[in-house]
Amino acid sequence: SELNLGGIGKGYALDRAGQFLSESGLDHWLFSGGFSSLLARGQHRQLGGWPVGIRNPLFPDQLMGTILLKNQALSTSGSGVQSFRHDGKRYGHILDPRTGWPSEGMLSVTVLAPTAAEADALSTAFFVLGLEKAKEYCDNHRNVSSLLLPPPHRGRRLTPINCGIPDDVLFLELP
Repeated sequence: SELNLGGIGKGYALDRAGQFLSESGLDHWLFSGGFSSLLARGQHRQLGGWPVGIRNPLFPDQLMGTILLKNQALSTSGSGVQSFRHDGKRYGHILDPRTGWPSEGMLSVTVLAPTAAEADALSTAFFVLGLEKAKEYCDNHRNVSSLLLPPPHRGRRLTPINCGIPDDVLFLELP
């Protein structure tokens, strides 16, 4: 059995590294904490931000969109990569503390927030809390936005729910 503190410490580490880069006089940078966490300042080549691909949780080798990240952090939580099987059923690695069982209400959650620590914590929390609670939080905290992906209903088409990400920085490419 293993307890992975990646979702807790990774965001904080990115924030500290970003603080160092900014204090060193760098105005434009993108710092990655692995596949799920990013912190950005400034922009890349006058693009208005740093283009960051958002993977399709059903087909991880395909992108479903791009976000232009500028002066904020991004974190994605999902069960597509880390999972296990029990009695023939696949479960994700994110546990719901209310039940002790893996959370099953979302496929993927991407959060934009002022700090990487906030984005990391909120992407995991939104994954567990589900669609309505995540939307409610974003509605009440205008500096936080998210792209929520619940499981497809009756068919295999994804229906992303945009909670506050401006249209000029979110570009979805779903078939």
